[in-house]
Amino acid sequence: MSELHPVLTGEKVILARLRREDIPELARRFANLELTTYLGAYGGAFSLQDEEAYFESIAKSSAEGVTFGIYERESGSLIGGTDLRSIHHRHGTAELGISIHNPEYWGGGYGSEATGLLVEYGMFFLGLHNIQLNVFSYNVRGIRAYEKVGFREIGRRRGAVRLGAERFDTVMMDITADEVDTSRMRALVKLLE
Repeated sequence: MSELHPVLTGEKVILARLRREDIPELARRFANLELTTYLGAYGGAFSLQDEEAYFESIAKSSAEGVTFGIYERESGSLIGGTDLRSIHHRHGTAELGISIHNPEYWGGGYGSEATGLLVEYGMFFLGLHNIQLNVFSYNVRGIRAYEKVGFREIGRRRGAVRLGAERFDTVMMDITADEVDTSRMRALVKLLE
């Protein structure tokens, strides 16, 4: 197993670049219909080849996005992934995505901590002013996690999601730089002391 190179470390999680050896675990986790429903795949599952293609698409750094694996701090095991995408440097905006792939870690504060770390990183190191996300209204646990970090609902696309015979809203949320304490990120850069 290759060494994990942490970029950001919290109390519960480490955010680091995904490793090629994580691909089989991603494919295994993305066969979970409950997880893929939260992500909008509605009954879909992703194959090993799908995950290999995804890995290749994020393996190189890009000005338009940054992706991290979420690793449980004590064990170093992969439990999820998070990214900032559609980064618009002129306007200082981006979209955030996150998934805790391993259901054993749902509801334990791992997603909130990873989201908070990525938001602070985006505001401090990437100079973002506004980070937005979309979440389905049936993902109540996710909405609570985002609110815990400081995201606020800014609108809804009503009935935009069909799951079985029911319709649900897409909830749009955002957070701005003036609502984020970046002191943890500042402490990582000793030159600023």
